[in-house]
Amino acid sequence: MISVGFFNNKGGVGKTTLLCNLAASLALHQGQRVLVLDADPQCNASAYLLPQYELDSILLSGKHNSIDAFYEPVRRGQGYPKETPTVFQSPRFGVDLIVGDPKLSIREDLLATDWAATRNGDPRGFQTTYAIKELIGRLDAYDLILVDMGPSLGALNRSTLLAVDYFVMPLSVDIFSLMAVSNILGSFNNWKAALDGAIERHKAEEGHAFEIQGVEVGWNLKFAGYVMQQYTAKKKEGARQAVEAFETIIKQQNQELISLCDFFLVKPDEVELGEVPTLSSVVPLSQQAHAPIFDLGAKDGIVGSGYNRVAEAGQFYHEIAENFFKRLSA
Repeated sequence: MISVGFFNNKGGVGKTTLLCNLAASLALHQGQRVLVLDADPQCNASAYLLPQYELDSILLSGKHNSIDAFYEPVRRGQGYPKETPTVFQSPRFGVDLIVGDPKLSIREDLLATDWAATRNGDPRGFQTTYAIKELIGRLDAYDLILVDMGPSLGALNRSTLLAVDYFVMPLSVDIFSLMAVSNILGSFNNWKAALDGAIERHKAEEGHAFEIQGVEVGWNLKFAGYVMQQYTAKKKEGARQAVEAFETIIKQQNQELISLCDFFLVKPDEVELGEVPTLSSVVPLSQQAHAPIFDLGAKDGIVGSGYNRVAEAGQFYHEIAENFFKRLSA
């Protein structure tokens, strides 16, 4: 089982759209057993993958084991719970789902406080910080676990990134996305240094390393790659190229990506997973139908030239899925 977080601390880069359609391509076209874990308190992936009435029923009934509830015994000092969050199915996407929970945003305080304890080598701090890793480790019936994350560099996302094996970064061509790459790299440097020190203090005080399911924790995050999205393009000799207005930003962004690749000891060409143009005409229909963009049809409101957009989306997402799977298999 491989776990992958989809992360950028800038919003509006099409992160959830990419994750859900990539998940569907991997499940429906490559036969992978895929679970989507919605770790974003905004619950956008859950709202995309499930009909609104079903999601409302789940969140309002309170009868399911939520991802937020996984933290409650940890908060009480009782360790990890025996129960794992309830898994639901998204038939049209072909994936399973652990729905998000708006109450996760409240756990930021717990995670931030216990991160300070983690840095001091305290076992309780480590237990809180690695709760999501414990959860993911129990989900080994799947080939892939794709984790949707909110657009922040807060404690919840730090805990999530310490839990997953890889992360994917969706990017858009704008100055804010450019700055986000720099912010992320700075945070990764700080988190890694703090964690390395915390592990040494824990070993010194406890006489052994902190483990999750028999495996020592550490900075093990790897960079699966990035996907460029949402820019205006022209064709030159049959190839898509960004219009001139974005060329300067793209060049600067490439420099930031080189720095990020240096941190993860990978080559830039190894982590370029593909690009997705603006698909604004079909994304709303996909969201309303709770279906992958490439699976939309007449029953979902597709007419005329919309079929060309659906086919084009399929081409892009299936290609990214292939590159993504190859990257994880390398």
